[in-house]
Amino acid sequence: MAKSNQYVVILCGGSGPRLWPLSHAGNPKQFLKILGKKTLLEQTFSRCQKFCPGKNIFIVSNQKYQAKIDKILGKKLPPQNFIYEPEKKNTTMAILLALAHIQKLNPDAVVTTTPADHYIKKIISFRKDIANSQKLAQNHHRIITIGIKPAFANTSYGYILPRQKNQPLSNVSLFVEKPDKDTAQNLIKKGALWNSGIYTFTLTDIVNEVEKLQPEYFRLYQQLVNSQLDKKTIAKVYAKSPDLAIDRAVSEKSDQIYVIPASFDWSDIGEWKSIHQRSDKDSDNNAVLNSQTNYLAHNSTNCLINGSKNKLIGLVGVSNLAVIDTDDGLLICHLDDSYHVRDLIGKMVKNKKYKSFFLKKP
Repeated sequence: MAKSNQYVVILCGGSGPRLWPLSHAGNPKQFLKILGKKTLLEQTFSRCQKFCPGKNIFIVSNQKYQAKIDKILGKKLPPQNFIYEPEKKNTTMAILLALAHIQKLNPDAVVTTTPADHYIKKIISFRKDIANSQKLAQNHHRIITIGIKPAFANTSYGYILPRQKNQPLSNVSLFVEKPDKDTAQNLIKKGALWNSGIYTFTLTDIVNEVEKLQPEYFRLYQQLVNSQLDKKTIAKVYAKSPDLAIDRAVSEKSDQIYVIPASFDWSDIGEWKSIHQRSDKDSDNNAVLNSQTNYLAHNSTNCLINGSKNKLIGLVGVSNLAVIDTDDGLLICHLDDSYHVRDLIGKMVKNKKYKSFFLKKP
């Protein structure tokens, strides 16, 4: 495939509620340096640069994050490759907005969409899987997603059930979003994979599916394509847009979605437990999020700690905890319950007294 036809859309609009208090609406996890010296957005961009020309990589995010993104990537991409949404309308509209920009440049584009806030190792394997996805998408007119072999019955991930178990390529039978533990275990027995959220397709094929499955979205897409993609038009389109993830709008309804199993190491690091699992640990299986953290532990194991050089954190007789201390928030939770930090944030944003602790400005 000609590199000129390869495009990437990095989706960078999430708010990262499960990693509060380190992540919040003003500084979500894609802008944090977690499990590395670079932000997750930088890591994602660097991965994509290895298989796609920089001029063909587009970043889509909410306009409120423009200053943060400019600071991180402003010198690495042309200004027109930064696409800012007037309001948050989920991944379907974000992808369609990016595709409208790409269609004006290259109607023959083969596009890979990826979240900005995932953690991936074995980059050579990642490149091979993307190259395979691109080939399948272009030559066979299929929409390709990448599934991750489950390590356990994680209830915070979505699942993809292939029609053919343990095959290098299979049509998708079912998408299941964040099932309970029993359902997740049954899905794994049937050969289900974790949903990575990474898709590859030709521009023509995905637009045809949207036209067939989501006529309302297709009409909005046509309005974008037929415009100058000015702020006023985009704002009008967004005001009329539904609020659906691409999985819900297209993937769950389409018979053209195929899955390949990943050969790379992946995590969405969407909760403290997954970060603890991937962090360097001491002899008691305790880990710190940053080198500035000062702590002492006595009879305490399997904890994740975040603090500062100006404060000493003491742990006595505890285990399996996340202790996340920041300037204006302190979280103490069992690692096995860290997914439910999202529920805590749900209560927080409904509370007039406390909502500002999450709903911060960038």
